[in-house]
Amino acid sequence: MKNNPKLLLYISAAILAFMLWQKWQIANLPPAPPQTAVTPAAVTPSNTGADVPQATAGSDIPATAASSDIPVTNAETGATIRVKTDVFTLQITSKGGTIVHADLLRYAANKNSDQPLALLHPDNPARFLLQSGLTSGNGDKAPTHHAIFTAPASEYTLADGQDSLSVPLTWQENGITVTKTYTFKRGAYDFTLEQKVQNDSDKTWSGNAYQQWVFGQPLPSGGMGQVGTYTGGVVSYDSDPYEKIKLGTQFNTKTENGWVAMIQHYFVGAIVPPQGQTQEFYTNTNATSGDHFIGVTSGVQQIAAGQSARFTNTIYIGPKIQKDLKAVAPNLDKTVDYGFLFMIGQPMYYVLHFIHGIVGNWGWALILMTLLIKVLFFTPSAWAYKSMAKMRRLGPEMQRIKEQYGDDRQAASMAMMKLYKDEKVNPASGCLPMLLQIPFFIAFYWVLIESVELRHAPWLGWIHDLSAMDPYFILPIINAALMFLQQKLNPPPPDPTQAKVMMMLPLVFGFMFMWFPSGLVLYWTVSNAFGIVQQYIMNKRYGDRKHPPHDAHGKKHNKK
Repeated sequence: MKNNPKLLLYISAAILAFMLWQKWQIANLPPAPPQTAVTPAAVTPSNTGADVPQATAGSDIPATAASSDIPVTNAETGATIRVKTDVFTLQITSKGGTIVHADLLRYAANKNSDQPLALLHPDNPARFLLQSGLTSGNGDKAPTHHAIFTAPASEYTLADGQDSLSVPLTWQENGITVTKTYTFKRGAYDFTLEQKVQNDSDKTWSGNAYQQWVFGQPLPSGGMGQVGTYTGGVVSYDSDPYEKIKLGTQFNTKTENGWVAMIQHYFVGAIVPPQGQTQEFYTNTNATSGDHFIGVTSGVQQIAAGQSARFTNTIYIGPKIQKDLKAVAPNLDKTVDYGFLFMIGQPMYYVLHFIHGIVGNWGWALILMTLLIKVLFFTPSAWAYKSMAKMRRLGPEMQRIKEQYGDDRQAASMAMMKLYKDEKVNPASGCLPMLLQIPFFIAFYWVLIESVELRHAPWLGWIHDLSAMDPYFILPIINAALMFLQQKLNPPPPDPTQAKVMMMLPLVFGFMFMWFPSGLVLYWTVSNAFGIVQQYIMNKRYGDRKHPPHDAHGKKHNKK
């Protein structure tokens, strides 16, 4: 192993690739299926339910009860209000004003589909809804997401030349009128949700507002070719700018700033309450239905008779485009999760995005980015390849020492060390420069996986989607061939077993890369091709000699 440090690098890379592969398969495994299910016959609709955050009279922050939401069925949603803007179509139910459907018009359901992606929908798997409502801790009337609202129209469309679109829904009882208004903007995935309370009763009304995401069963693991990214809740609050809350985990905190979100691969639903006001963030799970909740509850407001008050929040439903997320709320762009290497991945994304702005194709931008990384590490790589070239030149002499000393490993080791000293070669010097590049590989891996811009993005020819595997396995085959060629440029392992392992590695990598996103394989292939050219030059410069450094009697030749 000491005689061939490149072997250590390949084994480390193989282990890393295997760990990434395993991560893909287990990162998004769905929880165990529910043992029982609620049938529609067992449901008794009401104005309140255990899925509603319950307000406590006299408390600054209402307590949050355990959730057991009722799955939406056609019989319980009430009338449907349809909304269309230039970026999505929505379905809002008159029961609670819940958004039960959101189609992203600029994102197809899959590469070959003419249907838009349904990010919000009421059916499992990946059932995803936005509920909102009001609660009162002292018995005042308040419409939760179970209450029935009315709307002036059943369809709303953002017309040409119109910058915004408002959709009002109204509830009224005992002198309390609540108007829930969604206001959408042209070209934006964020919109406002306002709940206005008009108190025309003869006493003070006391209550609070809540908004919550409902997420059902995650999509099952797709096996080979499917990327298992994080699906679950995330929160940002005063003491932590970004924290993941796994599905099924209980969480509760009071904060004055931040947001809550439910994220999945490429897309996010976020609730951003007014900043600088005390809020409560919470999560809950319904063990029976399998639904998961993450939401925000406002502080209690006292509204005197004849007065009104508004509860306003910003909602985001759409792709994880960093510039858009950053404009909505601080730290919301962190939902594009590069893991613990975000400090490397973030600038890499910006550079990749800049290059794309010039070349106009994500495949070519990825290739140029790869070459830029290789240029950045040109000098450290040159050190490594120089060491490899010298080790390759010493190969015959190392074999001679092994044959001369046979099983006397101590003597052979001493002879090897003397050879390294005489030739000024450090076997380990080729390893470190290569290992320095591994964090960049991992960071760029997450950039490619997390960037929604690469979803369904074509390169050329047969590569129609850089986020999917190569349909004809051409890139994995080219990559395996390049790895085999690169091995031929390396010093051969002195041990036959090591040599066999090295011969198998291109096949192992080639098999694993068959199921990797083609964008990632393209990066690795271009990187290998550049490395081969650089290593070939170093071999010519430092490795080729007319004579071995020693003759058969161990006497040193003069170097040319």
